[in-house]
Amino acid sequence: MQLWTSSFTLFVLLASILTSAVCLSAYLVSRRQLFLLGAVGFFFYFFDVAWVFQDNIVGFGHMWHDQLYIAVRSIATIVSGVGFMSTFWLVICEYLGHSSLKMRVIPCLVFTAVSIIALIVPLPEDDNLARFIFYTPRAVFLAWMLLYTGARYVFTRDDFERKRIARAKWIYLVLWALGAGMVIEDAAFFLGPNPTGFIMDLRAVAPERNYSENALMLCCMLVACRSALISLSLRFENPPQRQTEQQEDFVEAHLPLYAKRHKLSPREQEVLRMVLGGMDNQNIASALSLSLSTVKVHIHNILRKTGCRDRQELRQDYWTDA
Repeated sequence: MQLWTSSFTLFVLLASILTSAVCLSAYLVSRRQLFLLGAVGFFFYFFDVAWVFQDNIVGFGHMWHDQLYIAVRSIATIVSGVGFMSTFWLVICEYLGHSSLKMRVIPCLVFTAVSIIALIVPLPEDDNLARFIFYTPRAVFLAWMLLYTGARYVFTRDDFERKRIARAKWIYLVLWALGAGMVIEDAAFFLGPNPTGFIMDLRAVAPERNYSENALMLCCMLVACRSALISLSLRFENPPQRQTEQQEDFVEAHLPLYAKRHKLSPREQEVLRMVLGGMDNQNIASALSLSLSTVKVHIHNILRKTGCRDRQELRQDYWTDA
């Protein structure tokens, strides 16, 4: 069982960092803030899981009696927890179109303050109760985010916004269920007199803190990866045209190799450069002082040599090959 739970921890770590990388890739292509926030959030969650995994490596039973270790470990957990939870609140704000700085920042500051208070406020000598209270703000903040989103759906007069929120109804319901599972699982493990059952047995030997939280985050990762991969696929379906200086530099750097690979003549290379820039046949003819029929011949030869059927496929082939 110990091996199984450790493998699950490694799986969550791998899924977190891969999802962060996919979101970052989608951001670099689309420049959508949602993907950048997702990349940051899952990066923080990677460390949040890694801190828990560390307890299993250094010796959970011994180290949790070291007050210095407890302090450092707790602060690290607050940083990573605030990092990924606050980032996901910013994702909701971005999705709902909130531009108010107060609306974005104040809930995050409140969550941070509550997390710190839960750590430093003296409690009766009951470590399990202290740990339960320490982790509960996460579930409370999650409930706040879900309640706020639900209220926006109910009270908004904007039909477009209501339809947009409704598209996420299934993940919304799943998050409510798993969020409740987080609290129930923690209560049963930390506060139950003799926790029993398969999940509790796993928790007793696992580096994982809360399986419901892991499941919740894995669901979020699936949603994030799906959205990011759709965005990345659009780059292939509709490759960028030469509109920015960065794209122009990229085309100039890779065009000679592409032309050499497909044995394009110097003139065909010039025509291809303009096709990648989005120019039509008439504009290419004017720019190169050629007849329209000559340009058509060059494009026909380019398509034949590259094995592409049309301009769209040619641009796709170039950006894929480059």
